[in-house]
Amino acid sequence: MSDSFDVEITMSIDIEAIERELVGAEVKVIQAARADMLNDIRKQWTGWKYKDKKPEQRGNSFRGWKGSEQTQANAFAILIENQARTYHDPTKGYSAYVKRRKGAQPEFEIVFENLLQSNVPRLVDDLSAAIADTINTDGPPKRVRQNKTSSYQRMTIE
Repeated sequence: MSDSFDVEITMSIDIEAIERELVGAEVKVIQAARADMLNDIRKQWTGWKYKDKKPEQRGNSFRGWKGSEQTQANAFAILIENQARTYHDPTKGYSAYVKRRKGAQPEFEIVFENLLQSNVPRLVDDLSAAIADTINTDGPPKRVRQNKTSSYQRMTIE
């Protein structure tokens, strides 16, 4: 395994019809969806057979799953990644290589398919309901700074 790479799953949805940033209840739906996705990944990311591994070397890729969300006007993204490093070389990631058996599909691909089949439809339904409940809510107030004009000085060198 000379090359290595980390697992990164990014799900983003364009919500152009909403001309404001997402508000409290909507953001909470996205945060809850991220937490549910991580929980579902962790439920699936178990049952590994550790051959000749010390107890302190087990579960590294399980603990490597992290998530965050980004929201902005007209769009949001849920980022889920696993940057677990090998114990032998801490510069190399390995979670993308984890398989249930030799020749099997990498487990992160199965994780991603499961997220698309179960978590994303639930997220869309929950977010649609939250947006319908708050559609007439103004977005959060924004502070706008006054543009400052630049001053220029010219100098001629002869």
